Amino acid sequence: MKMIKKILLFSLAIFVFTVSAQSAYSKTIKKEIEVQTKDARIIKAELSYVKVEGMKKYPTVLLLHSIGYSSEDWGNLINDLNTAGYAVIAMDFRGHGKSIYNAKLQKRAWQYFTPKIYGKFPDDVIALLGEVQKKSKIVSLNSLEIVGADIGANTAVLVAKQLKVKPKALVLICPSTTFKGLYIPIAMVEMGGIPILSMASDQDRYSLQEQLKLSKFAQGGFYAKNYPNGGMGMMMIKVNPSMSYDITKWLVKYAK
Repeated sequence: MKMIKKILLFSLAIFVFTVSAQSAYSKTIKKEIEVQTKDARIIKAELSYVKVEGMKKYPTVLLLHSIGYSSEDWGNLINDLNTAGYAVIAMDFRGHGKSIYNAKLQKRAWQYFTPKIYGKFPDDVIALLGEVQKKSKIVSLNSLEIVGADIGANTAVLVAKQLKVKPKALVLICPSTTFKGLYIPIAMVEMGGIPILSMASDQDRYSLQEQLKLSKFAQGGFYAKNYPNGGMGMMMIKVNPSMSYDITKWLVKYAK
C-alpha cells in the first residue's frame, strides 16, 4: 500500500512539473493588426502564436472565413495551428466581425455589398499582409499557407496569384468556380503548382461538382477530402470538429 502511495505521489509530481514547464514555455501571444484601405475601410485581424524560446520566425497560416461568418468561428483550428508551431493570422473581411466599420466609424455590413465591393477582398488581404510584415518580425510570409472557406477559398486563390512569394499550400473549403464575382479558374492556372486540399460535404452537391471542375485547373497536386455531413463553408467545421486536426496535419507536410 505504501509502495502504491509513493508511485502515485511520484506520478503526481511529474505531472505538476510537466504542466509547470509547459506553462513557462508555452505562452500564447495575441496581437491585433489593422490596416486602412484606400477606400477608408478598417480591416482587422488577430495574430497569434505560442512563444517558443529561440524561435525568430514562425511559419504562418492565414485564415479567410466564410461569407457571413468571422474570425471567431474557426473552432479549434487556431489553437491547433498555434500548438503545431504556426503563427496564425485570423482576418475579418470587410463587412464582417471587427472589420464592419469604415474610418468614420460608420457600419458597412456585407449584406449590402455589390460584386464590385466583394472584388476588393483580395486587395484587402494583400494590404493586411503588408501591415503584418511591418508590425511583426516573427511572421514568415516566405513560409505562408492559406485556409479559406467559400468566399475565403476563392479569395485565397486570387491572393496566391498576386503574391510574389507563393504560398506553400492552400486549403479550400467549398471553393467554387465563381463566388460573388470572384472567378478563380484562370488564377488557379496562373498561380502555378501550389498544392491544394479541397474539402466539401457529401450533402453539398453543388460544392462537390465545383470541386471536380476546379481540379482540372490545378497545376500542382489537387487533393479532395470530403465529409458525410456539414453543409457549406465553415458550417462544416462546427459539424466535423476533426477537420481542425485534418487541416493542421495536412499543412504541416508543406511548411518549410
